[in-house]
Amino acid sequence: MNSKMNQTVLFVLTLVICVAFFLPWVDVGSAQVGFISKVLTGKEQQSIQKISAYQVPIMANGSDARLMISVIKIFNPSVRDADKKSYLIWGIPLFAILISGLLSKVKNKKWLYLAFGIIGCAIFIVGTFKIKTTDLDKLVLHVKMGSGLWLTLWGYLGIGILCAYNFILSLKKR
Repeated sequence: MNSKMNQTVLFVLTLVICVAFFLPWVDVGSAQVGFISKVLTGKEQQSIQKISAYQVPIMANGSDARLMISVIKIFNPSVRDADKKSYLIWGIPLFAILISGLLSKVKNKKWLYLAFGIIGCAIFIVGTFKIKTTDLDKLVLHVKMGSGLWLTLWGYLGIGILCAYNFILSLKKR
């Protein structure tokens, strides 16, 4: 794959990750949310149906904090200070932009290809494993993974495969 094609594919994958950040990552069953929200906060809240990654820290530090932290704890029950740590999710698209930027500026990319190949594939594997091993059917909150989360994971897998492919090509050139 030539350099121009490489950059185009990387740009498209980065764009997919950035757009997916604003798409729904989690769909919370609306029939139960009003009741759960009333139990958790003591007042009737607006029924939440879809939550994007962008909204997570806003909700975790706002009036819906108890509900959002409950959703966060589904995937990481031992998390402490989930409200503060929730801002780290904003690093997801920034990391994709950083990868794209580094790979477009650095001359000798061989070891970056290896590192980002491993990281991209690891993000996909760990994320998918966490989702698949979390029993979402037995929860009080009815939670489904949204398209934004899957697009993000697939975008990082694409970056990982692209970088691993380019690393292998760089080894063959020597």
